[in-house]
Amino acid sequence: MSTPTVVREDQDGIATVILNRPDKLNAATVEMIEGLCAALEDLRDRDDLRVLVVRARGRYFCAGMDIYQNPQPDFEGSSRAARRWYRGNAQPRQNFRWAAELAETIEKPTILAAHAPCLGGALEFALGCDFRLAAQSASFGLPEITSVGVLPGSGGVSRLARLVGPAWARWMVLAEQNVPAERALAMGLVHDVYPDEEFDSRVDDFARHMAERPPEAFAMGKVAIELCADLGLADSRSIEVLANGQLLTGAEAAHLRQGFAERHQRR
Repeated sequence: MSTPTVVREDQDGIATVILNRPDKLNAATVEMIEGLCAALEDLRDRDDLRVLVVRARGRYFCAGMDIYQNPQPDFEGSSRAARRWYRGNAQPRQNFRWAAELAETIEKPTILAAHAPCLGGALEFALGCDFRLAAQSASFGLPEITSVGVLPGSGGVSRLARLVGPAWARWMVLAEQNVPAERALAMGLVHDVYPDEEFDSRVDDFARHMAERPPEAFAMGKVAIELCADLGLADSRSIEVLANGQLLTGAEAAHLRQGFAERHQRR
């Protein structure tokens, strides 16, 4: 029996996907992307799952797509065919762009935990996740221009420029400079960096913390933040009002307020 390239572990509402192709630097195959997408769809559809964490085994988190297992189609000179391929219309669930869009739109926490180099499509997927955590030995890079002569086409330009600004996007995309974990933190590319020996336990702690978030408030907050990022102050305030108006009339907020009051009465 062959070793699975993706390992799935569910416990206490936390779904963990582990990339498990260490002999190939976890270079992603279609099978691996499909496994990741299946876990994301489970997170979206199952009420018992509260959080998704993506990890990996081996000396690389992921070296990007395996271009030998997933060769580029022959577009026969048709830029329209190439655009269709990049958008994923011809091959849903088989590229990092599809996975990143799932992670970005699911109204539950998605966490990428990189213990080692995270490159190419894997970084593009990370940009679609809500939270990016790194070990001190991790690094991040986009080698597409020199490797295959194209831009990182699964969000590596659009999401990266929006997240860290055009100056750092040029540094990573055009100059193809790998970024170590501490610099990634300073850039805003990752949210936190942990010592290597504490990495697994700190990621577990954070995942448990996120699993305890009130689901309706988290979902509304995720949508509101995404909308406010592209709006002016006045329109952003309107989004806050609309979101809180919805939450304040719901059972979740009433339950939380009651619990808060009871705890303070006992003091």
